[in-house]
Amino acid sequence: MATDDVPMAPRVDLPDEAPDITTTELHAAVLHRLLAALRLAFRAEALVLGDIFVRVNGIEQVSPDVLVVHGAEPGTRTVYRIPPEPVPDVTGEVLSRVNRSGEGRRLLEQKRDLLGRLGVPLHIELDPERGVLTTWHNIGGKLVVDPPTDRFEGDELGGLHIRCTPGDVDLRLPGGRLFTDVVDEVDRADREARRADTEARRADRLAEALRDAGIDPDSV
Repeated sequence: MATDDVPMAPRVDLPDEAPDITTTELHAAVLHRLLAALRLAFRAEALVLGDIFVRVNGIEQVSPDVLVVHGAEPGTRTVYRIPPEPVPDVTGEVLSRVNRSGEGRRLLEQKRDLLGRLGVPLHIELDPERGVLTTWHNIGGKLVVDPPTDRFEGDELGGLHIRCTPGDVDLRLPGGRLFTDVVDEVDRADREARRADTEARRADRLAEALRDAGIDPDSV
């Protein structure tokens, strides 16, 4: 759906930041790991933003926990404005018990409504307390929920697979490797870089020895 087709709402003054009433320790921990894993899975192929306002036509906005979009450049934005920026490919929410009733539920429903009218193709909600995952697909400008499950194994998250269990979320990177935390991934990348450097040095020494012996290394 083009942004010009999003129904216009009355103009109001919109803040650039606001407190998140749904945040809990579990919510924050899962969201932190999910964002890091998504950035690792997509690398430079898509922009992954967390807890940022999406403002539509300057008059409506919501703040998804997760935003994945192709064709947008990284920057220092505090508000993701549509237009001129493209509609997100995927949005996501990490739920807490506050989302089940009252103001928390109202805000969640408001997000779904605007994201649907905006034309977001896929919306994902994780409830780590209950161990439930739900996906919502856009049909005619409205997010329509699929039957609840405990996992996501589609291709829309850059190959990242998700499995929910009560109290935790299991994240598998492309290839099936378990994602634990950012520190482990940095350590792994450092080890792989050192291993590659060692192998390159060994190959250089072997090539030098072959040349000294009058042998073309490329012929071996």
